[in-house]
Amino acid sequence: MLLRSLCVFFLVLYHANVLFERLAPLNPVAHIPICDGLFRLIEKSISSAYDIIRQTHLQSFGSVSAVGIDVMDTTDTAVNRSFVDLPKELFQMLATVGPYLYRDTVLLQKVCRVLRGYYVSALELVNCDDGASKIESALGGNRVPRQHLKEARSRVEEALGACLLPSLQLIPANPAVGQEIWEVMNLLPYEVRYRLYGEWEKDDERNPMVLAAKQTAKLDTRRILKRLAKENLKQLGRMVAKLAHANPMTVLRTIVHQIEAYRDMITPVVDAFKYLTQVCTIWRVLVD
Repeated sequence: MLLRSLCVFFLVLYHANVLFERLAPLNPVAHIPICDGLFRLIEKSISSAYDIIRQTHLQSFGSVSAVGIDVMDTTDTAVNRSFVDLPKELFQMLATVGPYLYRDTVLLQKVCRVLRGYYVSALELVNCDDGASKIESALGGNRVPRQHLKEARSRVEEALGACLLPSLQLIPANPAVGQEIWEVMNLLPYEVRYRLYGEWEKDDERNPMVLAAKQTAKLDTRRILKRLAKENLKQLGRMVAKLAHANPMTVLRTIVHQIEAYRDMITPVVDAFKYLTQVCTIWRVLVD
């Protein structure tokens, strides 16, 4: 009780980072009141940036309805025209909360959209002729666009590896969340994405909760594959896809191992792959 009260008190004072580092062996974020306090601070940190992104999306959606232009292209253009910056404290909080962001899927999706707008904005500044003047007027510093982009990429990669991807493993069958995370990852170079996938698989063993989800997904995949046949392909294929929404690496690697042992499973498994999301599809290419 004293630990919870102390952490909540420090959260209110915005000095929780040092305390969380000292108490890391006790895993204070596992306590719901502390976790909820972090969620409130994260929500507050992204509120202004999320308002910018939401407004530009609504404006572009209205223009798309009028002229019939692709929504995503217009949204990207609108977001690029508005400079989005995020405080470093936000990324510290995301690293602290880690996989526990799965407890609030709405906030997780907001974080994904804000990170995407943040990185797209940094990319646009590099390609803009007056990017240096824009970033200087927005931040009041002497940072150059390429330096800002390098910093933004590093922060986004850290948020994906420490928080977003592990949280995805604990959310049962939610393709919308996986798609939001993919919209962020898709902005990064392919070699960075593959490195994140590799680190994601290795980091599973650090958190018992994530490791348990991984092992459960592996056992469920094996159980479903034993029953997979042409007659029940559609039903069981969807069941495999649901497992892969949260644990694409575990599920698809298990599938590959099963195919190596039983060659006659290749055709039904390939047919079942049509139910996978983009995150799963990219990982399928990697394991192949």
